[in-house]
Amino acid sequence: MLSDFLDRAKSGQSVYICEVRDAQGDDCPIVKCVIEPATGEPRQYIIPIPKSSNPQEEMFVREYFYANIYNILSILGGKHMCVYINPEDEHIVELCKSLETVFQVSLSKAERTGYGKCLNVADRVNGALGYPPFNFFVSSEKSDFIKPPEISHQPSDACEIFRSAVKKAENAVVCGIDIGGTDIKVVGTRDGSIAEKKEYDWRPSDMKTIDELIAPIILMVRVMSAAMSLPDTVLGNELCEELLRKEATDKEMLASLETAENEFGEFITFDAIGVNFPDVVIYNKIVGGETPKTQTIREVSKDYEGEFSKLLNLGDLLKKYCKSGAPINMANDGSLAAYTAAVELAFSKYADIAENGVFAHTLGTDFGTGWIDEKGEIPQIPLEMYNCVVDLGSYPARQFEATDLRSVLNFGTSIAGTPQKYGGQFGAYRLAIKEFEKGQGLLYKQLIDKGFIEERDSGIYVVLSPQDMRKPLLEYIMELADNNVPQAEQVFREIGKFLAAIWCETEFILSPKAKDRVLFGRFIKSRNCFKLMAEGANQVRQLTLEAGDDELAFSPLMVELKENPHFTVAQFGQAVGAVYFAAADL
Repeated sequence: MLSDFLDRAKSGQSVYICEVRDAQGDDCPIVKCVIEPATGEPRQYIIPIPKSSNPQEEMFVREYFYANIYNILSILGGKHMCVYINPEDEHIVELCKSLETVFQVSLSKAERTGYGKCLNVADRVNGALGYPPFNFFVSSEKSDFIKPPEISHQPSDACEIFRSAVKKAENAVVCGIDIGGTDIKVVGTRDGSIAEKKEYDWRPSDMKTIDELIAPIILMVRVMSAAMSLPDTVLGNELCEELLRKEATDKEMLASLETAENEFGEFITFDAIGVNFPDVVIYNKIVGGETPKTQTIREVSKDYEGEFSKLLNLGDLLKKYCKSGAPINMANDGSLAAYTAAVELAFSKYADIAENGVFAHTLGTDFGTGWIDEKGEIPQIPLEMYNCVVDLGSYPARQFEATDLRSVLNFGTSIAGTPQKYGGQFGAYRLAIKEFEKGQGLLYKQLIDKGFIEERDSGIYVVLSPQDMRKPLLEYIMELADNNVPQAEQVFREIGKFLAAIWCETEFILSPKAKDRVLFGRFIKSRNCFKLMAEGANQVRQLTLEAGDDELAFSPLMVELKENPHFTVAQFGQAVGAVYFAAADL
């Protein structure tokens, strides 16, 4: 069995971690482990450990075992984990005793690499909640395994919770901010209608300080406040148009704000602000710190922990633009995607789906995951699915550095097989190159000729200068799929297969009551690409995918957005979801 997995891995095929677990028989040795999260009840897992017969198989088993532990920690975080072992299984004893070293428990956050990176997030969460750093405990004692958390089968009022948030927004002035990896989208609503919208391109991965990262967010809130305040006069309309112009520079917007303040006085303050932030958010505090958005800051900062901690104050900085006591609700982008889907479903004929909560993924610059449980709440866990190891194979693609478009290595951890290179935009790039190089490679050559990618230093990279071609490249691949180019169609089928493997991993670790998956992001703009992903997913596992596109628009604000000829739900849906998320606590 292991030799078959290795043959597939060497040939460049995926070997999903769930496949390896599922292939083990009842007589297979096991590791029992109990994780105690920083929030919520302890959880238990049984990890079957295959027996190896040669060094290559032994290395594969080690990677498989560490990946299981890593995935649990990436999703749940934790105060500590206890692993229970049978002393007679010597190879398992050695594996478990190596956990502290492999995960670099005793090293500082700055020194940790690879698997140790997940403990940086766990330790930041623990520190924010007043707990000591994470640790492992290995025990050979027989232990009564804890009972798994009970899932309530009582009727839920989740849909009523979602509908209540929408009702509250009808009597308030709210700002919703969707912060992505390449753009920020902002929506301002007044009394249940969309007053203004703004789209702003940025590149946080190039920023060197947290102040640089925070400044555009604050600027967008100021712009929205001003745009919603300006009078219907010649000057007022001119200033509003300039502020909301997508191509307006920071300098131009600041100048317009100064003019508007001098001419018209103070701007409105918001009743609530909702923020969709691409990092781990626990109890409205940004505590992750390991995403590509802060990569440069991590590399150049002399005190990254002190620098990153400034993000904890983002909510306080936004209070300046709100009425006293206004809720400022922040959540991870994946969580907001799930929340947005839940609200829309609650207003549709499919409301019964939302009663079980919603599990969602965002497919865009990166790969996001969000979960609203059957109580209508966002579980306060890291849920860093984009960091989880899902593919233990694809060996040839591991030889390339992470920034090479052919690579399956994670940008932040250099660990292979994570969703970042399978489900986000870099997954589409990688798969396109793999598919386009087949045959005579004409499609691949077109990517170079059209200026999307470049070959240099023995690698293949997206062209970023003089024009950033990341968005245009993804749009081109999607256009080819829409035009039924077989190689491009296969790209999205492969992404769908990986989504099914991710489903299996979330089932193993979380077992959410919500079994369907709702997809958001640029990939969903094309109905054909979505259908191809659904087709690929069902080749691996019977799985229902729902598209978070214009069809998932049932609440009043989302219907208004859908009917706007200049914007789409795919563009501003998450920002509208942030509006509802903020209004929920009014």
